[in-house]
Amino acid sequence: MKKYLKVVGWIFFGIFLQFKFSVLYGIVFLENLNFHDRSYFVEMKLLPASKSVHLLNIKTTVHHSLGSDYFANVYIPKHYKVVNKDPYTGTEGIDGYNAYKMGMKRKYRDVLSSEDFIINPSIPDITIEPAPILVHFENMEQRLHIDKTFELSSNNNIIELKGPKRAEATYPQQLGM
Repeated sequence: MKKYLKVVGWIFFGIFLQFKFSVLYGIVFLENLNFHDRSYFVEMKLLPASKSVHLLNIKTTVHHSLGSDYFANVYIPKHYKVVNKDPYTGTEGIDGYNAYKMGMKRKYRDVLSSEDFIINPSIPDITIEPAPILVHFENMEQRLHIDKTFELSSNNNIIELKGPKRAEATYPQQLGM
């Protein structure tokens, strides 16, 4: 009989723990929904690797996200050739741009990604006018945010990135976003 009560006790204890964590998850979800805005951050750095080749580091963050699936696609103007990555064809095309996928990973309440792009001008020794780098944040159902803050330009194979250290956009939380 003691063995039977031990087994039944462990079963009830397991059910209690399962219920407790489900309730805690619900409380955290509602707290996120009601008290935190959803923010999108984009950070870019451009480092020269040689005379005409540059390293473009792009970091994206969805802060206080409720959804499970977020995607970020970066659109780099076609005047620049990305050496280390192939264009991503799984998203809509924009004239004059090549799309590249960011590898988004969930970390607690945030969804983060960081990618390095080795770029150079596609036609050397020409002046390329400033063109924005587009970053689209999406989930499975809709586009959530578009960032056009950063611009690339080139003069004599020297690429220049214009923009703030970090771009930020904030929206109120809603279910389904």
